[in-house]
Amino acid sequence: MKTPNTAQYGSLPFKEAIAFFRAKTNLPSERWADIWREQHNVGFMVAGAMQTDLLADLRQAVDSAIAEGRSLKWFQREFKNIIKRTGWEHTGDAAWRARTIYDTNMRQAYNAGRYQQLQQFEFWRYVHGDSRYPRPAHQAKHGLVLPKTAAFWQVWFPQNGWGCKCKVIGETKQSLERKGLKVSKEPEIERQEWVDKKTGEVHLVPKGIDPGFDYAPGANKPSVQMKQQLDDKLPLAERLPDRLVPSAFSTVPGVNIHRLNDKLAELAATSAGTQVQQLSLFLQKHDIKTLFITQAQMNPKAIAPTKILADVNDYLGKVPGVHPLHCYTTKGYRLADGFTSRSYNHVVIKASADNAVSKAAINEMRRAVDLVILLKQGGKPAWTLSDVIKKQVTDGGDGRLLSDWLHEMGHQLHYKTGLGRSGISDWLTKYATENFKEWHAEHFVMWLLNRKALAAWNEDVALYFDQLMKQALN
Repeated sequence: MKTPNTAQYGSLPFKEAIAFFRAKTNLPSERWADIWREQHNVGFMVAGAMQTDLLADLRQAVDSAIAEGRSLKWFQREFKNIIKRTGWEHTGDAAWRARTIYDTNMRQAYNAGRYQQLQQFEFWRYVHGDSRYPRPAHQAKHGLVLPKTAAFWQVWFPQNGWGCKCKVIGETKQSLERKGLKVSKEPEIERQEWVDKKTGEVHLVPKGIDPGFDYAPGANKPSVQMKQQLDDKLPLAERLPDRLVPSAFSTVPGVNIHRLNDKLAELAATSAGTQVQQLSLFLQKHDIKTLFITQAQMNPKAIAPTKILADVNDYLGKVPGVHPLHCYTTKGYRLADGFTSRSYNHVVIKASADNAVSKAAINEMRRAVDLVILLKQGGKPAWTLSDVIKKQVTDGGDGRLLSDWLHEMGHQLHYKTGLGRSGISDWLTKYATENFKEWHAEHFVMWLLNRKALAAWNEDVALYFDQLMKQALN
């Protein structure tokens, strides 16, 4: 009797990956960080997809891609059809958004399936897979061999970041001997602070792994308990902490919304408390946002700004009449410490990799206003208040950063109140004589930091800003 031919050719269904994905629960979410780490093992989400029918349609498309081996082009077409059908106003370019959803879900389902398959092997070997844009931290793990029970794998099991293509290969004692491989020393997992720009929550994340990716896809987790945790999670609006500055986007670790609020709270505890509270109300009423980025990321001709385009778009939203890249790049990027525009509801501040807002010396910054006044009265006016802070204050570069932020907020106050002229001829810094806009921004910083000193020099200037802020808040 002839044995039936059961051989299959081509791409075969990955049963473990399919089972992993189909066991998930649909979880509406406002943003990507709402579902965190291993919660992705039991929950399917697409950032911003809050409608049940929309999420179901997206899930069906992803399921088809995983189970039927559908291509990215197919998924992008299906994504556009879903958008047309549901009217979902997603963030980012449609092709980019579809690729992100496709790549992440396909790869994590694959990795979850691999996690189950690898249980039969006593040892696991890490294989680096980023070829086009290698990540040093991932490259350093290439060839690492550890027992499958090592704690390392619960953190460093791929995917270890957006677009990561690393893999894990199963090994036995025999295969290790045959290949001349030895079991490695388990590396120490270093962690660093990562601040959620939207909520201000501080997470400790492993160095080298993108936030939220430090878990093993497919590892056994108590799904009922996990689902309850997600159900109990308050809506985003209710989780946002009370803070003086509502939000900020930053690409520099030492400059973030959490540290900025700490420093503003320190300033509010001085005699500048009233001004700080008024600034906070102004930011909230007019939804003024902040970008802290590097000089390279401000260069319109560089590659650096394109790498943060999607994240900035997600934070700022659409700025009417302005190309997204133009919202944070400028031809004068070398000289500009910050800039804003009447058409923006945000400010852009240049930050360096070594900046740390927490080091800004608030009391010394306040005394710098007194020094600026003395320099003017002595016939040697300073160029800017920020210049004095940078040169005369402890950790002046960090104080300068905070001063520049306040300077640009002074411009925004001016814009929101109609760009009027003060009618006051007195001035304290040379930069204030450039034009009436810079007069406004320079003296606004001094009013906010040390109104008492400003009023002692010229009470009309202090009263002018009192009235202007009152106007902005009405």
